[in-house]
Amino acid sequence: MKTILTKTQKSDLEKRHRTERDGKVRDRIKAVLLYSEGWTQEHIAQALRIHESTVWDHLNEYRKNEKLEIESGGSVSKLGEAESKELEIHLEENTYASTKDIVAYVKEKYGITYTLQGMQAWLARHEFSYKKPKGVPAKLNEEKQKAFIDKYEELKASLDEDEVILFMDSVHPTQETKISYGWIKKGVEKLIATVAGRKRINLTGAIELNTLSIITNEYETINGSATIDFLEKVLEVYPSAKTIHLIADGGRAHTSQEVDLFLLKSNAVNKAYLKEQYSIELPSNTTRLTKKIKEELKKVLEKEPELFLNHSVLERQYLTTIELLKTLKEHPPHPKIVMHILPPYSPNLNPIERVWKIANEHVRNNVVFASFDDFQEKMHNFFDVTWDTISDEVRSRITDNFQTLKPAF
Repeated sequence: MKTILTKTQKSDLEKRHRTERDGKVRDRIKAVLLYSEGWTQEHIAQALRIHESTVWDHLNEYRKNEKLEIESGGSVSKLGEAESKELEIHLEENTYASTKDIVAYVKEKYGITYTLQGMQAWLARHEFSYKKPKGVPAKLNEEKQKAFIDKYEELKASLDEDEVILFMDSVHPTQETKISYGWIKKGVEKLIATVAGRKRINLTGAIELNTLSIITNEYETINGSATIDFLEKVLEVYPSAKTIHLIADGGRAHTSQEVDLFLLKSNAVNKAYLKEQYSIELPSNTTRLTKKIKEELKKVLEKEPELFLNHSVLERQYLTTIELLKTLKEHPPHPKIVMHILPPYSPNLNPIERVWKIANEHVRNNVVFASFDDFQEKMHNFFDVTWDTISDEVRSRITDNFQTLKPAF
């Protein structure tokens, strides 16, 4: 479908657009003008925040009879009050990508026929707008998020001058071209070459919110060993801190046995001690101990009764690893580092997630890299050089003004 305007038609439309009070009529005029200037229906729909099918209807009606006026199209009392309320509830629970689908639903459910314009008018009157829904993790726990925020606020309030809080996370950006929104001249459909390379770099980082100072390091693989190496680098950066509080998600790289050993957590220390000294390898935490393992542990009890806080624990018929570990000797924790684990599925509680987004904006969005080495160098340059020059201007985006997300269902 072509819509070619003469200079006179275009001038008349521009003039009417300046004087027209009806916003919907102005949208129709804009759709016709933009399409004649080379815009695609998709881009017009994005600009006007309407569906592509609506753009098509506007253009088709203008092409056929230069129609710009809005007809009532069923905007008055087709659905009764009770039916309208019922449809509102349905649309709040179900997200339709197309107005046509809502028209079809109303036709099937109530036997009432709406035009697209009529249904759009109904949606506007009932305060619906065409926009992209926000994704939330399906398994998030709102109560656990609230509990974490309360504990975090308590920690902040009690923090001594020689203590510091860091938010830690890992990210895996790829060389692949990341297409994003950008300013493009009207009438031009800009093309960007895409690179499908899957090569990536693995970065672990930590940020301190008061100064927005950031530590990053690249690893071949993000695992327990990489986390320990990163924690040692954190200790080097904060040599005078009495306590370093690190807040991170519960991924295996942060909660592995070797990381727990580095942090001197009692359960990990006791498991390692039993394995090294007595060749007793305890199963996973929720696994029931076998009769053979319990007999071996009884021999340990005879030799080292001080290791067991509860000497009768081995008499339990059903005894899991975690239940045993809770009754073994406590050990002093790491002298400087305390790891705080976020609730599951809570990226909204980790401000460094926003740093990764800003890094994409400055380095990756709509950029084609000459090579993987070029991509890698520019990512590192962002954190090593660029970050210090922009940290003040992005400060408002990286805060601990947390909001708990509500489950989608």
